[in-house]
Amino acid sequence: MIKMHRMFGLLLGACFSLWTSMVSVANAAPIPEAKVMNDKPVRFGDYEVSYSAFPSTFIQPDIAKTYNLERGPKNGLVNIAVRNVKNSEEGKAVKVTFDGKAVNLLGQQSALKFKEIKEGDAIYYLAGFRFSHQELLKFSVKVQPEGSTQSHTLQFSQTFYEDGK
Repeated sequence: MIKMHRMFGLLLGACFSLWTSMVSVANAAPIPEAKVMNDKPVRFGDYEVSYSAFPSTFIQPDIAKTYNLERGPKNGLVNIAVRNVKNSEEGKAVKVTFDGKAVNLLGQQSALKFKEIKEGDAIYYLAGFRFSHQELLKFSVKVQPEGSTQSHTLQFSQTFYEDGK
């Protein structure tokens, strides 16, 4: 099981690196610019938020099955991890509650339902969504770390492409 967790983490890391150049970020004052995982995370007070969105087909079928993730050419995943960096640069993973949505250019919205994944000391959250070929989606996710009285909103947009088109 540990080997599979490491493979999942390595796969996600590779996905994030691949998508770094394909993400466009929406700047909306006063919300700070969000960054892709493997880049500088967004900082909200004592918390750093890293995120990425990618097609679910980047994940191997056996790993998707293990984590009960819907995989397909029109399915994507948002991955978010939050660390409390108050006492150290490395920080500590924290539990988070979310309220998020994806919106297309026609204004159609779909709620993001995040699932918590724990791997050792790491905690990250995945939410599935659907997309059409060459569809631009705008994401808005309200993030509230456990123990914090404040929530912060992360906004970004990204174009998705179906496999094989």
